[in-house]
Amino acid sequence: HKIGIYDRDGNVIQKIGASLPGEAPDQFNWLHSVAVDSKGDIYAAEVSYVEVGRHQDPPREMVSLRKWARVSG
Repeated sequence: HKIGIYDRDGNVIQKIGASLPGEAPDQFNWLHSVAVDSKGDIYAAEVSYVEVGRHQDPPREMVSLRKWARVSG
């Protein structure tokens, strides 16, 4: 449930996410894709409502895309 950011030598610069799943700003439920744009901004995609939200009681929308600004390092 975390995204690790490493330098070219394999050293950890930063980790994004908490140890446990959830919907708080520092948590992921089912992370399935991570991308970095040309500015170094990080995008994280999770499963959508179709896969998760419909099983909630009551059914609801789920967070499915998040963005973080470039991490220095």
